[in-house]
Order: sequence, then C-alpha cells, then structure tokens
Amino acid sequence: MNRIEELVNEFAACNDWVKELTEVPEEELFQPIRKGKWSIAEIISHMTYCDRYVLEETIPQMKQDANLTTVDFEVINSKASAYAMIGVKAVQLVAEKLQIRNELVTVLREKTEQDFFATFILNGEEKDPYSGYPHTLFNYIAAFAWHDNHHKQQIDRFLLEKSK
Repeated sequence: MNRIEELVNEFAACNDWVKELTEVPEEELFQPIRKGKWSIAEIISHMTYCDRYVLEETIPQMKQDANLTTVDFEVINSKASAYAMIGVKAVQLVAEKLQIRNELVTVLREKTEQDFFATFILNGEEKDPYSGYPHTLFNYIAAFAWHDNHHKQQIDRFLLEKSK
C-alpha cells in the first residue's frame, strides 16, 4: 500500500467511529462537550460542512500552480453549529456526515499521484504555515485527517467522562 492509499484509507476510517455515535443517547449528543464548547452534534455538523466545502469548492481548484483562496472557516463553523441546533436529529447528522465523507473519499480515490502532489498557493502562501510543507492535496487531506482525530479525541474524552 502506498502513502496516498494509506492516507485516503485513514481519511475514510473517520466514518467508522462516526457510525458508533448512533449508539450514544440523543441528549448526550446535544450537550456541550465542555463549558463554552460545541456539542458532539455540532462537531459532526462542522465536520460535514468542512467536507462539503472541501469536496465542492476546494478540491476542484487544486491544480499545479493554482492560486486558491478559501472561505473564512468561521463562516462555515457558524452555519454548521446553527444547523445542528435547529432540531435536526442526531441520526440525520450522522447520515449526512457518512454520505459526504463517502463522496469525498470516492473523489480522492479517483485522483492520480500527480493530482495529490501538485503544488498550489493557498490564501497567498506557497507553504502551510503550520507544517512548513508546500500546499498539495496530499498535505491538505493529511491536515484534515489530523483534524478528524482531534475531534475524535474530544468526543471520546467527553463520552468517557460521561460514563464515569
């Protein structure tokens, strides 16, 4: 298995733990994970909105030497949070997350190695300020895999505390 395949598999595996959230009582899914923080439902909605944005807006532009500008993610975050709290059932939030991630993984599996390592400018920068690496689809998806894991750890910690 090559690095791209491993990354896409890791990215796809997010859906495995998201599915497990259907076993969590609905009321726990809508409680903030900590004071002043989002609920699990809001986190899942946030991840869904990010996936949709990446799929529909960002990936189509990621070509060699392209100059991309992304939206302010706080706008996406606000919409995602509001959506999660308007009365949507947790099962629907999970289903939407699973669907959009599957669509995104399908698109990624169709990309070539050249697509994954084409360098581009993102928000005026040739290199990611956090990693120092050039902007590529590979590095972008790796950052989102890290992002998934960050939220998984938050959710797991919250659920562990609730079970004590």
